[in-house]
Amino acid sequence: MKQTLLFIAALMFCCCSSDNEVKAEVPENTGKTLVVYYSYTGNCREIVNSLTGQIEADVLEIQPTEKGLKYEANNYALGTQLLNAIKNNPNDVNSYPAIDPVTISLDDYQNIIVVTPLWWSQMAAIMQTYLFQSASLMAGKHVGLIVSSHSSGISGVVSDAERLLPNVTWMGNALWINTSNHSNRASLIEDWLKTLNFAEQATAIKSLTPNSSFKGDGNIYSMNGVKVSNPSKGIYIKNGKKVIL
Repeated sequence: MKQTLLFIAALMFCCCSSDNEVKAEVPENTGKTLVVYYSYTGNCREIVNSLTGQIEADVLEIQPTEKGLKYEANNYALGTQLLNAIKNNPNDVNSYPAIDPVTISLDDYQNIIVVTPLWWSQMAAIMQTYLFQSASLMAGKHVGLIVSSHSSGISGVVSDAERLLPNVTWMGNALWINTSNHSNRASLIEDWLKTLNFAEQATAIKSLTPNSSFKGDGNIYSMNGVKVSNPSKGIYIKNGKKVIL
């Protein structure tokens, strides 16, 4: 009887341990990863906590400059106003709400995972500001997208992301986490991570010499040494020299 009880206790311990140690298998030779998120209700923050429990990544939280605003008040009057300003003039920096300064350098990362809420079928205006400001710095990097919503589909947010980041390599399809499956986010993230195409390690270009492997091949590279097919504004390497586009 005592041996039976010990066996049952050991079995229960193994089962509980496996539930609490959900880990995704991400290749060891992948480059550094940054998770960028904005969270208004706290759902995206919980998603990020689950995500960073499974992969090695640094975390950057985006914050609006003006604190305490109620974007959902009066049937999302303020939130809608911010989204409409962007929609009416998406190429004007003044169309985007101000955010706090960001001190993390994107040059240190090859992979970036964006976690954002959905506002009225669009990407939250605060996250749109960050992506608009960072588009040139993210060119050539591998990017993944996780969207949190109550129940609405995320196709509009995916379209916003593709508009704001035209020169990145998308690692895979966006992950949609909504109210009905939020409690299962750990397993959803685990399965999603397995589908992503993470960038491999890239050595940052600190200096250039006449024998540089980047000299004379005609291609354009980011400052991380990643080849960029469609560069936007920013500093790049071409034929062994720094160029500004």
